[in-house]
Amino acid sequence: MTDSSLVSPPASILPNLAILRARVTYRLLDPTMLPPYKGALLRGGFGYAFQRAACPSACWGHSDQCKAGMICPYRWVFETPRPPGAAHLHDLQDVPRPFVIEPPLDHKRDYAAGDALEFGLTLIGRGIDYLPYFLVGFEELGKAGLGRDHAKAKLERVEALEPFRPIGRPIYQDGRTLDTGDLPTLRIADVTAPADALPPDLRLTLRTPLRVKARGIFIEQLDLAAVVQAACWRLAALAAFHGDPWEFDYRPVVEAARQVVVERPEIHWVDWERTSTRETQPRQMTLGGIMGSANLRGVPPAVRTILLAGNVVHIGKAAVFGHGWVEVAHL
Repeated sequence: MTDSSLVSPPASILPNLAILRARVTYRLLDPTMLPPYKGALLRGGFGYAFQRAACPSACWGHSDQCKAGMICPYRWVFETPRPPGAAHLHDLQDVPRPFVIEPPLDHKRDYAAGDALEFGLTLIGRGIDYLPYFLVGFEELGKAGLGRDHAKAKLERVEALEPFRPIGRPIYQDGRTLDTGDLPTLRIADVTAPADALPPDLRLTLRTPLRVKARGIFIEQLDLAAVVQAACWRLAALAAFHGDPWEFDYRPVVEAARQVVVERPEIHWVDWERTSTRETQPRQMTLGGIMGSANLRGVPPAVRTILLAGNVVHIGKAAVFGHGWVEVAHL
């Protein structure tokens, strides 16, 4: 990749990866108190509900002992096998899931019966093929109940959103799946055009905790090169496991990010806890990260493209919970 391609990047800078964005709406049937950050609440219970929708009861909680010859939807989504020929990902410990839950950002805690709980869902690559299981899984999660009180909720509506727009069409309404044909998907490479249209001076906002490592430790201040590298690494892993392999040397893009001037950073570390129930005994886990904003001066198109792609698929660790939600906009 040459310096000139960093100025005007080709569409092939991004992998061949399909994206479907949706808006999910629950209607609370019971009053309850929910945690301020709801990514783990929705992701944790949803995994159980998805498995019950996709697998026979003998497999519930014992997917590792499944004797089925074909890999079921649950294992494709939550225990994705490593593809052949992915030697470059040999040290990848956490296989990326083909979906992201984008929790509401209002941090509301007290819910009365009749209140709505709305959040985003992004399906990535082959994850789109399992949309019906996602719908049934969220329906069952509402029936099982949300939070420690197991407050019942009705899955009221799911809308497939138009690319880059907050509007869409319903694909689920009040217990009934509607037409899911011709979904308004986008290719991740489609972010290249809006990235080119952005100015070189931008405002970067970390909407949810960002967990990115540099030299083996989590960054506590904004390191744009580390963020861009983490975004490229996630795109490569998502493409390898859920799309088509991405043959792209992104090191020059990371180096270009080092040259960007970061001004007025207002960054702080936020600790966030969740309860893991994957082991025999539930245990508390801390998944903190940085939040805040900064001005970026002189951002080349290739770096803008990677940041916009990161806005879609999220960046860093715990992205499936909604972590690593970055936003770039005009100053």
